[in-house]
Amino acid sequence: MTNNEQLFRKKAAEGYLVCFNNDCPLHDQCLRCDIGQYAPSGNMIISVVNPHHAHATDGKCTLFTLNQKVKMPVGMKLHFYEDMPARVAKRIKQRLIEHKCRSTYYQYHNGTRPIPSAMLSFIEQVCREEGWQGPLVFDGEVEDYDW
Repeated sequence: MTNNEQLFRKKAAEGYLVCFNNDCPLHDQCLRCDIGQYAPSGNMIISVVNPHHAHATDGKCTLFTLNQKVKMPVGMKLHFYEDMPARVAKRIKQRLIEHKCRSTYYQYHNGTRPIPSAMLSFIEQVCREEGWQGPLVFDGEVEDYDW
């Protein structure tokens, strides 16, 4: 069994939203469809994209996730807040914690969880709204699926 197969089985078992819509034009590129193949047969109930929803068949699915690894930033511990004024950094941190939760924020902050594209966009938006126009400097970068 490959590393991807093990990872997909784990995600399916954890309840990751899967898709079984073989008629979708995005089916061959969709991570949710790939993981659906590994849905545990022992589970009576799993979370599935509704195949009858209008966007599930027209190629405009808002739940589509590309089945290729992408580069994502990790860690906000070393340099992220370094050049920001303390009052701005404090407001940004507070808003990020309120948006997700304290434990998820610290997983991003400490670099134990990659920052997916949707969260990265939110972080950029919050920084700009709070007055920080400088660069956002993360601790590093990893290649992973954009869960």
